[in-house]
Amino acid sequence: MEYQKREIPQCEVCQQPANQTCGGCKLVYYCTKAHQKLGWREGHKFKCCAFKIQYSDTFGRHMIATRDIQQGEMILKEKPAIVGPKMTGPAECLGCGKRLEPQKIGDQFDFYKCSVCNWPMCDTKCEKAEVHKAECKVMSERKYKCTVRYQGPDRVEAAYCVISPLRVLLMKETNQMQFENIINLESHLEDRINTPLYRVLRANLSTFIVQVLGLPFDEETVLKIASIFDTNSFDVRAADGSKKLRAIYVTASMLNHSCRPNTRHIFLGDDYHLAFIATMPIAKGDPITATYTQTLYGTLDRRRQLKINKCFDCDCERCKDPTEYGTYLGNIYCSVCNGQRSTPASIGAMLVSTNPLDETAPWKCEKCDHIILARQMIWGNNALKQDMKKLSKTSPREFEEFIQKYSQTLHPSNHLVVQAKLALIQIYGNYKGYTLAELSDHDLKRKIDLCHDLLEVADKVEPGWSRFRGTLLLDLQAAMSMMTKREFETGKITKAGAQDELMESMVLLQEATSILRVEPHMREILERKIKELSDQLEMAENGNDVVVVE
Repeated sequence: MEYQKREIPQCEVCQQPANQTCGGCKLVYYCTKAHQKLGWREGHKFKCCAFKIQYSDTFGRHMIATRDIQQGEMILKEKPAIVGPKMTGPAECLGCGKRLEPQKIGDQFDFYKCSVCNWPMCDTKCEKAEVHKAECKVMSERKYKCTVRYQGPDRVEAAYCVISPLRVLLMKETNQMQFENIINLESHLEDRINTPLYRVLRANLSTFIVQVLGLPFDEETVLKIASIFDTNSFDVRAADGSKKLRAIYVTASMLNHSCRPNTRHIFLGDDYHLAFIATMPIAKGDPITATYTQTLYGTLDRRRQLKINKCFDCDCERCKDPTEYGTYLGNIYCSVCNGQRSTPASIGAMLVSTNPLDETAPWKCEKCDHIILARQMIWGNNALKQDMKKLSKTSPREFEEFIQKYSQTLHPSNHLVVQAKLALIQIYGNYKGYTLAELSDHDLKRKIDLCHDLLEVADKVEPGWSRFRGTLLLDLQAAMSMMTKREFETGKITKAGAQDELMESMVLLQEATSILRVEPHMREILERKIKELSDQLEMAENGNDVVVVE
């Protein structure tokens, strides 16, 4: 028998035999720690990653794993190539991006204005911010003065549409390489050029850049930059809601979309670093995917949103499945079979699309021959969405009534029912008048049941360590701990029973911690919750009362 000689890895620096692998990419070896540090400084830090970008006729440029990636691993951390305001929105500072509050100036309210270009800002510090210097200079040279002023708290300003594209165009002189990186991204301008929005941009944005500021760009280049933003930018939001911006990340733009992604993203720090976390194990050679839409939407809404906003028709495995992995997120009961159900609790047959990749395809019952036209399905879906928009967001009653009202029409995991259940989970235990301590036993159990319902949905459409799963686990753990406290105090369970239930809560909390500890501002909260639950377990073990701290 012949044995194949095993190749001995060589040190990336000195080419001598090596047994220490790079902890990041796992692709190169070093003979010593010293050579690992040297190799890092000499250039490996610029190519150390667990992925590569490749091209195919089907997917274009996309990202695949170059090694096995573990669940919870940070795959990519990237600084934005450009950050700026959204196309329209309330007045915000062009220095730090915060939403602005008016100040009393003389006998009226207005914003502080940049002393040079007159754009609303926070203060003198922000008007001198690096990000504002180039645009301020070019506007002042052309003697342009912004006319945005305070006109009420709900005022939406369209003038901000010029800022983000302008910042990219000015890069041509200040950062040529980054300008080329951005201009080479996919734009889909040919799909947008004749839309109502881009007709407005041609008149306003292009005129401002070319005629008002006199910059040496043609109309097509200006509109292409705007379209690159619409195709590739990420919405960046501060945790406290004070900032709503958009940013382009060149490498992150290479992630392909999937309606059942294997990553999630977070923003880190004040400089808006974008990090992608693996929500499930990703095998070497597999595509690394993100979602460009809401995973809790049904297929009709997801594909429509992707077509309008990102200019492509999604044909991922989930979109091809008329049942969306058995969740029936976008489906309704067959009115014929539903009318023949023996009891309201029995599961009726569902109407499913005969071709989910064609929104004009008819919908047919899974059991009988009943068919409805696609336009009927779309009209009904839109009508129910309008009903949901009218519901009060601060009280559970209207959401409970919505679920009950449409229980004979919508599957328990239809996307509208899921949204109503998610709203109830957020209200029960968190809103004034509905804190965990104030909830009735019935409502507390309702919250627990709702969490279990949505965890089943999460397992199918956002499997693994998604943010959705993590936050559901936190809500479930808190409600279960409160239920344990009540059952122990009323004698429904023994000390041993309380310990068992609290241990079950601890398991949920530990999984939630594994998922959410990388989220900004979450580590301290999770550590506090673990300590509180550990104290509860110790108290239960000693026979003392179980205390739940909300």
